[in-house]
Amino acid sequence: MNTKLKGMLLVILGASMWGIMGVFVRGLYASGYSTYDVSFVRCFLAGIVFLLIKAMKQPEILKVDKKGLIVCIMYGIVAYGFSFVTYGISVERIPVAVAIVLMFMSPIWVTLLGILVFKEKLRKETIVTIIICIFGAALVSNLVGVSAGCMDIIGILTGIMNGFGVALQIMIPRYFSEKYEKDTMLIYGFLGASLMLAFFTDFSLIRASLGSPEAGSILWNLFGVGILCTLVANGSFVKSTQYINTTTSSILAAIEVVVGAGVGYLFFNEKLTALQIIGAIIVIIGSLGSTILESLRIDKHTTKIKNVFHVKKV
Repeated sequence: MNTKLKGMLLVILGASMWGIMGVFVRGLYASGYSTYDVSFVRCFLAGIVFLLIKAMKQPEILKVDKKGLIVCIMYGIVAYGFSFVTYGISVERIPVAVAIVLMFMSPIWVTLLGILVFKEKLRKETIVTIIICIFGAALVSNLVGVSAGCMDIIGILTGIMNGFGVALQIMIPRYFSEKYEKDTMLIYGFLGASLMLAFFTDFSLIRASLGSPEAGSILWNLFGVGILCTLVANGSFVKSTQYINTTTSSILAAIEVVVGAGVGYLFFNEKLTALQIIGAIIVIIGSLGSTILESLRIDKHTTKIKNVFHVKKV
């Protein structure tokens, strides 16, 4: 399989898992779980299961020096724990539609960090694509239907910080890619984030829920939110950067909002307006279209170089 296509599929898989997360989260909320309880479960289950998988298949991945362990734990606290908490605060204080759009400002942060830290060049096509995807996400989230009176400065700031945290999820592993494996950073990152989130978690509620008559349903929701929507989703998102650049990964992740809107329509009888459908189409065309065009541009450039070398050889 073409490496660029593999990277795209990994992001789409991760974004799709994020998109269906509402099904499991709403089930846990109905059982009394708070945003912080859910966030802890996400990180703890993802970290423990990933640790066990790698311990059986690639135990060398778990070996890291003290400095590396500290880096990985801080990565988890900042990129996951911090991101999950700020998102929870944001959706409590401002409409979810606004919080989602603020989260999808992450491609902007990825691009800026790429310029500042990795000295990347800013391309016009990237700017246009980011604007298109954010505009489409705003339509899908029904941002136009949100009242200005619902705005709250703390909610807006935490929403922006959440978007920055999402950007750090792929930029920090990239920065340390020559020193530490991405999987190593994910494992200890998830566990580090769960340590931070433990201070906000109601463990008595979790224990009581697992002993209730609804335990079967709760376990399914915990599996969904911890394994499918965190381990699989975030793991795919981070791993995609081995095959495509970080800006492309963050742009493609906008597909999450399209999947989320579809889940709301199919499972929760939420209405989809014409503007939301148009927004979904814009996001798909903007994210996938730009990536395909970029791939064609690179392939064309590579072919041209090969032809030059071929002519010289002849």
